[in-house]
Amino acid sequence: MADTSPTPSSPTSDGRPEPRRFGTFVGVYRPIFLTVLGALLYLREGWLVGDVGLLGALAVIAVAVSITGTTSLSLATIASNLRVRPGGAFAIISQALGLEAGGAIGIPLYVAQSLSSAMYIYAFTEAWAYLFPGHPSTLVAFVAFGAVALLAWRSAGLAFSAQRYMMFIVGAALLSALLGLFAAPELHPPAWLPTEEGSGDLVTAFSIFFPAVTGIMVGVGMSGDLKDPRRSIPRGTLAAWGTTSAIYTLFAFWYAVIATPDELVHDRTIMLDRALVGPVVLGGLLASTLMASLSSLVAAPRLLAAMAEHRVVPGGAFLARRTAEGEPRNAVLTTTLLAGSGLAAGSLDAIAPVITSFFIMTYLAINLVVYVEQVLSMISFRPAFRVPRWVSLVGIGLCLIGLSIGSPFGGVFEILLVIAIYVVLSRRHLETPWETVRSGIDVTLAAWAARRVADDRRAERAWQPDLLVPVADEDQVHDLFPLVTAITRRTGSVKLLGLGPRPELDQELPRAARRLRQAGLTATSTRLHTDRYMDGIGLALDALQGELFPPNLVLVDCSRVDDDAIAAYQHHCRRLRIGLALWMRAPADRPGIAQGAGSQGVSVWLSDRSPEWALELHSQNLDLPVLIGLLLSEHWDSTLRLQMVVRDPADTDRARAFLRDLIDQARLPSTTLVAVASGSFDDCLPTAPAAGVHLFGMPARARLQRLGEIRDLLGADCLFLMDSGRESALA
Repeated sequence: MADTSPTPSSPTSDGRPEPRRFGTFVGVYRPIFLTVLGALLYLREGWLVGDVGLLGALAVIAVAVSITGTTSLSLATIASNLRVRPGGAFAIISQALGLEAGGAIGIPLYVAQSLSSAMYIYAFTEAWAYLFPGHPSTLVAFVAFGAVALLAWRSAGLAFSAQRYMMFIVGAALLSALLGLFAAPELHPPAWLPTEEGSGDLVTAFSIFFPAVTGIMVGVGMSGDLKDPRRSIPRGTLAAWGTTSAIYTLFAFWYAVIATPDELVHDRTIMLDRALVGPVVLGGLLASTLMASLSSLVAAPRLLAAMAEHRVVPGGAFLARRTAEGEPRNAVLTTTLLAGSGLAAGSLDAIAPVITSFFIMTYLAINLVVYVEQVLSMISFRPAFRVPRWVSLVGIGLCLIGLSIGSPFGGVFEILLVIAIYVVLSRRHLETPWETVRSGIDVTLAAWAARRVADDRRAERAWQPDLLVPVADEDQVHDLFPLVTAITRRTGSVKLLGLGPRPELDQELPRAARRLRQAGLTATSTRLHTDRYMDGIGLALDALQGELFPPNLVLVDCSRVDDDAIAAYQHHCRRLRIGLALWMRAPADRPGIAQGAGSQGVSVWLSDRSPEWALELHSQNLDLPVLIGLLLSEHWDSTLRLQMVVRDPADTDRARAFLRDLIDQARLPSTTLVAVASGSFDDCLPTAPAAGVHLFGMPARARLQRLGEIRDLLGADCLFLMDSGRESALA
């Protein structure tokens, strides 16, 4: 593991010193080592062995280090795949899932890291009481915390320099403890199972012990101060995890043979008495607890400052401010106040379970991020350090188990808190300044849905109007806007297809699509450069069928086409099984849908069904008019009317029964009206109830003159619709 020392400060171009950067050993391995081998190794692991037996202690240690081990592997994977920004775990989660998810996990993690500093001070006071039992513990705690806070305030570099000497003291303390085996007057056979002196409560033991191994996040918390975080975080984290896990396992056996279970349960400072040189161990305990507190108090403000830079927490500008040397002084001050308030908890055991749950939530999120990346298999996921998919999956499972047994609330409160923070941040509409894995999730789900739709021959229930609207200029889009909005506002999409030679259309088309999106529609545009309006329409329709969600309804403005163009549209739409809608504008002297005529009602004209009046799943010239009529009436909040003209007056009652049956089976609104007339179709049109728009089935060979005659007889906008055969009003 290469290091090594921190990069010295050097002047920048503006004369300010460059912030100090740290290597793998100084910036990652050593802080983790000193944080993990802190208070609980000296003061609680012996109690753990005595309380639940050696087997129980090994089980608790195994679960704890398995959670942090799988998380370390996942952390190494994700850190080797991206440029880790300042903020550690917050940065990793935010880069994958967005600022909302990063903040939902980062805020509880920040609280946990801040309170960890107070937890280690409690351990310091227990060790100090061994040396000076008469000193007030509260005063000792606040004095020790003040010294640590002052060191963190000065700079991270000064704190890391202090760690250099503390590591030698800790190493000497561990060696002194191990050598105590040779000086002990008696070694005891290990009690593998709990004795009468112990409770055997593995759940409580886990919640108290787990904070001992949570220091793995200290290294990643320094991501913004590392020379090469992509290499340093994986190497330093895994090396520190392996070393500290081995030491905790080794000392479980040490405790089991150095003292009886009764002594382990009732004497929390047994290591001081059984070491070869007790004062050396005491020095190591005092040094490790202070350094663990210091490491947390250095890492937590950097996490807070990173969140503040992206306005995830209130007071962003104040908290994100750094000194010329890169020190987040305001964040350090805020963290010091929070950690100081944690001293009011009163004891090490009181604060440990709370810290446990918040750290496990962070580990769960990191494993989840890696698992999602592995499942998506996006080409952008190319970590230099790879782990099998089962590693992150096991990590997720272990975290869920650890959360359920280690939290005072079974994990429910923590999960609800994370969800609440996520909801609050989502409502603030934070702008994530980088691409996240969420886009990959969206694409993967869309591709999966597209494959399912492509394989589904009968997708009537999933039908929605995906419009293709051929246009020649922006004014035409403006004219079609009310109709397009009414058809697709509830569901569906719009694709504008620019046709013709006008060069201005290259700028007009995206602008028109953007206006549709601003109105809440799913709108895109594409341009086909042709010499004439209708040239290449068949080729365009063929090409668009290859899209994930190809258009299923072509909306044509009849004011821009002739009979040959309509015939071409009908031919291509029948060939590709695409619906077709021909829009005839209202006469110039009558109000159209652009003037709000849609509020006057929507009439759907259905053809005479004599002699067969049975309703079927697919009915020609019925399904698409009814569905589009329903969408229009819902959008305009107007009355939907079904109308029919029968040739034989004797069929009038059958026609009414047919239309009422259609209303029932198609689940149309109960306010839907029915109107049946008999006689000549053209004679009945002028006397029909007024409506803002009329919908008809399309004749096999539509001609503009005939469509215009119908429109003139009604004096309103008309839509002539040709079914694709893939929609059904009864589905």
